[in-house]
Amino acid sequence: MRIFKIALVLLFLLTVPKLNSCSAEYDKGDITSFLMTTKLDNWLLSDKINSFLKHQKAEPEFVKSRYSNKTYLKIIEGQVRAFQKYQDNSGRIIDPVVKKEMYFTTPCYAHSVAVLAASGYVKDKNLIESGMLAMDVVTEDMSKNWSAGRHGDFYTWPVMFAFKLYKGIADEKRYAEWGKNINAMNPEFFYNMYLKFGNNWNIVNLAGEFLRFKAGYTLLNYVDTCLKSQLSHFTDYGMYNEGGNPFPYDLFPRQYISGMLALGYHGKFFEKYGEMATKGAWMSLFLQSPFGELPTGFRSSHHIWNEAEQCVVFEIFASQYAKNGEREKAGAFKRAAMLSLESINSWLRPDGSGYIVKNKYPIEARHGYEVYSVHACYNMMATSMLAQAWQFSDDTIEEKPAPADLGGYVLPVIVPFHKIFASAGQTYLEYDTRGDQLYNPTGILRIHIRGSHPQLGPSDGCAEKYSGKGISMATGPSWQNRDGLWSSLAESKSENPVVEILKQSNNLAQFKVMYIIKGKNNKELTVLENIKVERGKITVEDELTGDVVKMRVTWPMLTFNGESQTIIELINSSAVLELEGKKIKFQLIEPKGIYLKKSGIQYGHRNGIVEPLFVEFKGNKATYSISLVE
Repeated sequence: MRIFKIALVLLFLLTVPKLNSCSAEYDKGDITSFLMTTKLDNWLLSDKINSFLKHQKAEPEFVKSRYSNKTYLKIIEGQVRAFQKYQDNSGRIIDPVVKKEMYFTTPCYAHSVAVLAASGYVKDKNLIESGMLAMDVVTEDMSKNWSAGRHGDFYTWPVMFAFKLYKGIADEKRYAEWGKNINAMNPEFFYNMYLKFGNNWNIVNLAGEFLRFKAGYTLLNYVDTCLKSQLSHFTDYGMYNEGGNPFPYDLFPRQYISGMLALGYHGKFFEKYGEMATKGAWMSLFLQSPFGELPTGFRSSHHIWNEAEQCVVFEIFASQYAKNGEREKAGAFKRAAMLSLESINSWLRPDGSGYIVKNKYPIEARHGYEVYSVHACYNMMATSMLAQAWQFSDDTIEEKPAPADLGGYVLPVIVPFHKIFASAGQTYLEYDTRGDQLYNPTGILRIHIRGSHPQLGPSDGCAEKYSGKGISMATGPSWQNRDGLWSSLAESKSENPVVEILKQSNNLAQFKVMYIIKGKNNKELTVLENIKVERGKITVEDELTGDVVKMRVTWPMLTFNGESQTIIELINSSAVLELEGKKIKFQLIEPKGIYLKKSGIQYGHRNGIVEPLFVEFKGNKATYSISLVE
């Protein structure tokens, strides 16, 4: 058996494409086609895709981005140079805040430097050596079945990418030692989620095992066993769901599945996962905001790696459709990748590293972080994702308008994600029909209007995790009953609102949501929200029926982003916010003659600090708008 393994390793070493020097052109020839185009017929999203493609051809004013595949390499270089100074003598990257190696920082660093070296973008021998030093220690750890924080599941994928890239750069003895160490790793002891199928970790480790299989170090049995058991997590939309319905961890495992398929997975579940990956990629395309952002939703939202994983999937499918000769679809995915890259580029710190969460607090504050969010680890994970995006990319694909540019749709994703998305003319809204009340309230979570500031819309509501116990606030209505008790839609946990799509056209997306809510005095009350999305403007009509004496409309204002204060101008029934030179306006339309008030109370928020702006009056109806200020 040992002789057989050695033979496989030697065969692999002989067949890996040789990179002649650090300035070699990276070989992308092993990217294969897996598209399941015929399976999209009569699918849940097929009408929207067809409508989008017709609209795309008729769009006369599309302006391409200023980004290209080299932007990936530029951001990666800035990141690794920022973290090179935190590398210890053994090769480990030490987080500057917690002062120790955290999770999968070092393997992601090794991969990121490998892309810079193999692409020829960087010729700095010291930087390239630092990447190989990271490979030395990481592969040695793997051979001992040890990983930082028991996160070995996340090591193998970037390590195998790096292993191939360093071929011809590392000397033969060093390279052979890496191969020996990778071969010695025992998945049963190295992976925390070995044959455990409760969440995304298992998909990460099975993807790593696929690359080890491809390199000749193992068999495909484990991969197919895990893929079979993971099927129950995937929905009819091709999306991945785990506890809490988090959007970041919908796309996260699909990134690995898509990468496996593009790199030649053709096992027992090729057709099933090919179909699901394709469907999921189209869903992600339609869920992307005009600022290139992944939707907010439960844990790990607002982290910059959310957009980095979008880059990976969008580049894979841009290349897939280009290989298939479908240039319009390829161009839409390429454009979406560039929008995501634009978002990441806007969240880079002066030293080249990123703001982990979309705020500008000092890294030591860890503002808006999860307990597991770590500056070095999550920067390097995002950078490794950008490295993958570059490896899968095809720079000959011309950008074409994406759904985020054109809109013209309402997309309910109720089961299991309890969300509605509406987009028209680069104006976008995300609505939560049943907030989890830990991370997200019920109601309007996000308003993104291209030309404004993405965090001013606002970009999320307030809930207990970051705003304090019992806090639940979204853009929308509250009411006082005859007993003097106040309630709000934001705090509602109603399970089955009625959703009706009213209009979908190029420049208009309109829908309404109706709730039957049991109030604090046990009396039922009806809440009806009619929401219209059009270019540069969102208009909301709220109507309450039942035990209502007074009504209040609340708008959460982002007042501070960790670096800059928002300029707030209140004039009677309107408010204009300005941050970093970008503006947005809230306007109460009905009832007339009612003035807006600042609450004077500030709450924590993932994007910074929020203060509620509100208007209060006797009655049960209100109409208001949020719009772009040029």
